[in-house]
Amino acid sequence: KAARVDCGPAGKRGAMSAANPPDAPQVFPRRDKLRKLEEAVRARWEEGHAFEADVDPSKETFFVTFPFPYMNGRLHLGHGFTVSKAEFTAGYQRLKGKNVMFPFGFHVTGMPISAAANKIKNEMAQFGNPPVMPTEADDEEAEAAAAKV
Repeated sequence: KAARVDCGPAGKRGAMSAANPPDAPQVFPRRDKLRKLEEAVRARWEEGHAFEADVDPSKETFFVTFPFPYMNGRLHLGHGFTVSKAEFTAGYQRLKGKNVMFPFGFHVTGMPISAAANKIKNEMAQFGNPPVMPTEADDEEAEAAAAKV
């Protein structure tokens, strides 16, 4: 059994004592502190309706968008990086008191979406819906059959 790493009463990583027996639940003070902070911030957001907007016609309007990801591949970190800049800008402009419009969506037209739809259609034909993926035994049988040929 691997040794438990935590911050025991001595404040040292990996410290174990009678207060922290090996079979006790793991303690992660830094993580727990962050979770409590997150709960407090979320409660504050909820009370203050931080992510709800009422349009005030007397305020300046700010519109932000970004290049929507094409659905011909998987989302990746680059998509997150791109949207985070727009998200930050929208939040900043809202804090400045503007009416902010930040629509979000995916670009699902043209050949890329057609190719993605055909890929899904072919996978459904091959594996069923819901999919039944081949097992290792199926793979071994296919290899044995290919070796006989």
